[in-house]
Amino acid sequence: MRLRFILDLAGRPPWWQMALDEALLELVSRGSSEPVLRVYVFSPSSVTIGYFQSVEEAVDLGEAERRGVPVVRRFTGGGSVYHSEGGEVTYSIALPAVGALSNIAESYRVLCGAVARALRLLGVDAVYREPNDVEVGGRKVSGNAQARRRGALLQHGTVLLDADYEAMEALLRVPGVKLRSHGAGSLRERVVGLSEVLGRRVSAPEVALALRRAFAEALAVEVVDSWYTVEEVEEAWRLVGKYRSREWLLRR
Repeated sequence: MRLRFILDLAGRPPWWQMALDEALLELVSRGSSEPVLRVYVFSPSSVTIGYFQSVEEAVDLGEAERRGVPVVRRFTGGGSVYHSEGGEVTYSIALPAVGALSNIAESYRVLCGAVARALRLLGVDAVYREPNDVEVGGRKVSGNAQARRRGALLQHGTVLLDADYEAMEALLRVPGVKLRSHGAGSLRERVVGLSEVLGRRVSAPEVALALRRAFAEALAVEVVDSWYTVEEVEEAWRLVGKYRSREWLLRR
Protein backbone atom coordinates (compact mmCIF):
# COMPACT_ATOMS: atom_id res chain seq x y z
CA MET A 1 0.00 0.00 0.00
CA ARG A 2 1.11 3.52 -0.78
CA LEU A 3 0.14 6.37 1.55
CA ARG A 4 -0.21 9.91 0.24
CA PHE A 5 0.97 12.65 2.61
CA ILE A 6 -0.59 16.11 2.51
CA LEU A 7 0.98 18.87 4.61
CA ASP A 8 -1.59 21.67 4.80
CA LEU A 9 -0.63 24.23 7.44
CA ALA A 10 -2.22 27.29 5.82
CA GLY A 11 -5.06 27.28 8.37
CA ARG A 12 -8.69 26.83 7.32
CA PRO A 13 -12.05 27.10 9.13
CA PRO A 14 -13.59 24.09 10.86
CA TRP A 15 -16.42 23.50 8.40
CA TRP A 16 -13.90 23.17 5.58
CA GLN A 17 -11.59 20.90 7.55
CA MET A 18 -14.42 18.54 8.48
CA ALA A 19 -15.79 18.56 4.93
CA LEU A 20 -12.34 17.64 3.61
CA ASP A 21 -11.95 14.81 6.09
CA GLU A 22 -15.33 13.36 5.17
CA ALA A 23 -14.53 13.78 1.48
CA LEU A 24 -11.31 11.80 1.91
CA LEU A 25 -13.15 8.99 3.70
CA GLU A 26 -15.88 8.90 1.06
CA LEU A 27 -13.49 8.76 -1.88
CA VAL A 28 -11.17 6.18 -0.29
CA SER A 29 -14.26 4.06 0.48
CA ARG A 30 -15.26 4.24 -3.21
CA GLY A 31 -11.74 3.40 -4.35
CA SER A 32 -11.51 6.79 -6.06
CA SER A 33 -8.63 8.05 -3.87
CA GLU A 34 -5.51 6.35 -2.58
CA PRO A 35 -5.01 6.08 1.20
CA VAL A 36 -4.03 9.48 2.56
CA LEU A 37 -2.54 11.06 5.66
CA ARG A 38 -2.91 14.78 6.03
CA VAL A 39 -1.76 17.21 8.72
CA TYR A 40 -3.59 20.51 9.09
CA VAL A 41 -4.46 23.38 11.42
CA PHE A 42 -7.61 25.35 12.19
CA SER A 43 -7.99 29.07 11.59
CA PRO A 44 -9.63 30.72 13.42
CA SER A 45 -9.49 28.89 16.75
CA SER A 46 -12.50 26.55 16.76
CA VAL A 47 -14.41 23.94 18.74
CA THR A 48 -15.47 20.61 17.28
CA ILE A 49 -17.87 18.23 19.01
CA GLY A 50 -18.41 14.51 18.53
CA TYR A 51 -21.19 13.21 16.32
CA PHE A 52 -23.15 11.78 19.25
CA GLN A 53 -22.83 14.76 21.61
CA SER A 54 -25.48 17.30 22.57
CA VAL A 55 -23.96 20.66 21.65
CA GLU A 56 -25.57 22.41 24.63
CA GLU A 57 -24.08 19.86 27.02
CA ALA A 58 -20.64 19.91 25.35
CA VAL A 59 -20.01 23.61 24.70
CA ASP A 60 -20.87 26.99 26.22
CA LEU A 61 -22.35 28.40 23.01
CA GLY A 62 -22.79 31.87 24.49
CA GLU A 63 -19.12 32.05 25.39
CA ALA A 64 -18.13 30.73 21.97
CA GLU A 65 -20.21 33.48 20.33
CA ARG A 66 -18.68 36.17 22.55
CA ARG A 67 -15.19 35.02 21.63
CA GLY A 68 -15.96 34.55 17.94
CA VAL A 69 -15.10 30.86 18.11
CA PRO A 70 -17.02 28.74 15.57
CA VAL A 71 -18.43 25.41 16.72
CA VAL A 72 -18.84 22.48 14.30
CA ARG A 73 -20.13 18.94 14.77
CA ARG A 74 -17.79 16.24 13.50
CA PHE A 75 -18.88 13.09 11.65
CA THR A 76 -16.74 11.05 14.06
CA GLY A 77 -17.42 10.19 17.69
CA GLY A 78 -15.52 11.34 20.74
CA GLY A 79 -15.78 14.47 22.83
CA SER A 80 -15.54 18.21 22.40
CA VAL A 81 -12.17 19.66 21.39
CA TYR A 82 -10.81 23.21 21.42
CA HIS A 83 -8.55 23.70 18.39
CA SER A 84 -6.37 26.67 19.31
CA GLU A 85 -4.91 28.49 16.34
CA GLY A 86 -1.16 28.05 16.71
CA GLY A 87 -1.61 25.76 19.72
CA GLU A 88 -2.27 22.40 18.10
CA VAL A 89 -2.05 20.39 14.91
CA THR A 90 -4.60 17.89 13.65
CA TYR A 91 -3.97 14.84 11.50
CA SER A 92 -6.40 12.63 9.60
CA ILE A 93 -5.74 9.31 7.92
CA ALA A 94 -8.15 7.58 5.53
CA LEU A 95 -7.43 4.05 4.37
CA PRO A 96 -9.03 0.64 3.81
CA ALA A 97 -10.09 -1.08 7.05
CA VAL A 98 -8.35 -4.36 6.30
CA GLY A 99 -6.33 -6.76 8.41
CA ALA A 100 -5.81 -5.45 11.93
CA LEU A 101 -7.60 -2.22 10.98
CA SER A 102 -10.87 -4.09 10.43
CA ASN A 103 -11.23 -4.40 14.21
CA ILE A 104 -12.08 -1.08 15.88
CA ALA A 105 -10.11 -1.65 19.08
CA GLU A 106 -7.09 -2.96 17.21
CA SER A 107 -7.19 -0.10 14.71
CA TYR A 108 -7.06 2.42 17.54
CA ARG A 109 -4.08 0.56 18.98
CA VAL A 110 -2.25 0.67 15.64
CA LEU A 111 -3.09 4.24 14.63
CA CYS A 112 -2.87 5.88 18.06
CA GLY A 113 0.30 3.87 18.52
CA ALA A 114 1.68 5.62 15.44
CA VAL A 115 0.89 9.00 17.01
CA ALA A 116 2.68 7.96 20.20
CA ARG A 117 5.62 6.80 18.08
CA ALA A 118 5.77 10.21 16.40
CA LEU A 119 5.92 11.98 19.75
CA ARG A 120 8.66 9.66 20.95
CA LEU A 121 10.65 10.70 17.88
CA LEU A 122 10.45 14.23 19.29
CA GLY A 123 11.79 13.09 22.65
CA VAL A 124 8.47 12.71 24.50
CA ASP A 125 7.70 9.58 26.53
CA ALA A 126 4.26 9.13 24.94
CA VAL A 127 2.08 6.03 25.26
CA TYR A 128 -1.23 4.86 23.82
CA ARG A 129 -4.01 4.72 26.40
CA GLU A 130 -7.21 2.82 25.58
CA PRO A 131 -9.58 3.47 24.03
CA ASN A 132 -8.39 6.45 21.95
CA ASP A 133 -5.91 8.72 23.75
CA VAL A 134 -2.17 9.33 23.69
CA GLU A 135 -0.76 10.39 27.03
CA VAL A 136 2.44 11.76 28.53
CA GLY A 137 2.87 11.18 32.24
CA GLY A 138 -0.83 10.32 32.56
CA ARG A 139 -1.97 13.56 30.87
CA LYS A 140 -3.61 13.61 27.44
CA VAL A 141 -1.63 15.15 24.61
CA SER A 142 -3.70 13.68 21.78
CA GLY A 143 -7.36 12.68 21.50
CA ASN A 144 -8.58 10.65 18.53
CA ALA A 145 -11.84 9.57 16.88
CA GLN A 146 -12.97 7.41 13.95
CA ALA A 147 -15.68 6.90 11.38
CA ARG A 148 -16.12 3.97 9.00
CA ARG A 149 -17.76 3.68 5.61
CA ARG A 150 -17.97 0.77 3.13
CA GLY A 151 -14.82 -0.99 4.26
CA ALA A 152 -12.74 2.15 4.84
CA LEU A 153 -11.96 4.16 7.94
CA LEU A 154 -10.93 7.67 8.78
CA GLN A 155 -9.23 8.48 12.05
CA HIS A 156 -8.39 12.01 13.01
CA GLY A 157 -6.93 13.51 16.13
CA THR A 158 -5.20 16.47 17.66
CA VAL A 159 -1.65 16.89 18.90
CA LEU A 160 -1.52 19.61 21.53
CA LEU A 161 1.42 22.00 21.20
CA ASP A 162 0.49 24.68 23.75
CA ALA A 163 -2.55 24.24 25.97
CA ASP A 164 -4.77 27.32 26.32
CA TYR A 165 -6.31 26.21 29.60
CA GLU A 166 -8.31 29.39 30.08
CA ALA A 167 -10.09 29.03 26.73
CA MET A 168 -10.65 25.29 27.19
CA GLU A 169 -12.22 25.74 30.61
CA ALA A 170 -14.38 28.65 29.40
CA LEU A 171 -15.67 26.91 26.27
CA LEU A 172 -15.81 23.18 26.97
CA ARG A 173 -18.25 21.56 29.35
CA VAL A 174 -16.36 18.44 30.38
CA PRO A 175 -18.24 16.37 32.98
CA GLY A 176 -16.45 16.11 36.30
CA VAL A 177 -17.03 12.37 36.33
CA LYS A 178 -15.07 12.05 33.08
CA LEU A 179 -12.13 14.00 34.52
CA ARG A 180 -12.20 12.03 37.76
CA SER A 181 -12.16 8.75 35.82
CA HIS A 182 -8.70 9.84 34.64
CA GLY A 183 -7.60 10.92 38.11
CA ALA A 184 -7.92 14.63 37.29
CA GLY A 185 -9.86 17.37 38.99
CA SER A 186 -9.68 19.87 36.12
CA LEU A 187 -8.71 20.20 32.47
CA ARG A 188 -5.37 21.64 33.60
CA GLU A 189 -4.63 18.37 35.33
CA ARG A 190 -5.92 16.23 32.47
CA VAL A 191 -4.21 17.67 29.35
CA VAL A 192 -0.73 18.92 28.51
CA GLY A 193 1.02 20.42 25.50
CA LEU A 194 4.29 19.25 23.98
CA SER A 195 5.99 22.60 24.59
CA GLU A 196 5.31 22.29 28.33
CA VAL A 197 6.63 18.74 28.37
CA LEU A 198 9.80 19.48 26.43
CA GLY A 199 10.45 22.95 27.84
CA ARG A 200 10.75 24.48 24.37
CA ARG A 201 8.52 25.71 21.60
CA VAL A 202 7.42 22.79 19.44
CA SER A 203 6.40 23.73 15.89
CA ALA A 204 3.64 22.32 13.71
CA PRO A 205 6.03 21.34 10.87
CA GLU A 206 8.25 19.23 13.12
CA VAL A 207 5.22 17.38 14.51
CA ALA A 208 3.92 16.86 10.96
CA LEU A 209 7.18 15.33 9.77
CA ALA A 210 7.34 13.09 12.83
CA LEU A 211 3.80 11.89 12.08
CA ARG A 212 4.78 11.22 8.46
CA ARG A 213 7.69 9.03 9.53
CA ALA A 214 5.82 7.29 12.33
CA PHE A 215 2.83 6.27 10.21
CA ALA A 216 5.16 4.99 7.49
CA GLU A 217 6.92 2.80 10.05
CA ALA A 218 3.79 1.67 11.90
CA LEU A 219 1.94 0.67 8.71
CA ALA A 220 5.06 -0.47 6.81
CA VAL A 221 4.08 1.60 3.76
CA GLU A 222 5.71 3.91 1.29
CA VAL A 223 4.73 7.54 1.90
CA VAL A 224 4.68 9.99 -1.00
CA ASP A 225 4.15 13.74 -0.83
CA SER A 226 0.87 14.76 -2.41
CA TRP A 227 -1.93 17.32 -2.55
CA TYR A 228 -5.72 17.23 -2.85
CA THR A 229 -7.14 15.94 -6.10
CA VAL A 230 -9.80 17.83 -8.02
CA GLU A 231 -12.33 15.17 -7.07
CA GLU A 232 -11.48 15.51 -3.36
CA VAL A 233 -11.92 19.27 -3.42
CA GLU A 234 -15.19 18.98 -5.34
CA GLU A 235 -16.50 16.44 -2.81
CA ALA A 236 -15.51 18.73 0.06
CA TRP A 237 -17.37 21.64 -1.54
CA ARG A 238 -20.42 19.39 -1.81
CA LEU A 239 -20.24 18.68 1.92
CA VAL A 240 -19.21 22.04 3.37
CA GLY A 241 -22.76 23.41 3.52
CA LYS A 242 -23.72 20.63 5.91
CA TYR A 243 -20.98 21.57 8.35
CA ARG A 244 -21.90 25.26 8.22
CA SER A 245 -25.57 24.58 8.92
CA ARG A 246 -27.34 25.06 12.27
CA GLU A 247 -29.35 21.92 11.50
CA TRP A 248 -26.21 19.75 11.54
CA LEU A 249 -24.79 21.45 14.64
CA LEU A 250 -28.04 21.14 16.62
CA ARG A 251 -29.11 17.71 15.41
CA ARG A 252 -28.63 16.23 18.90
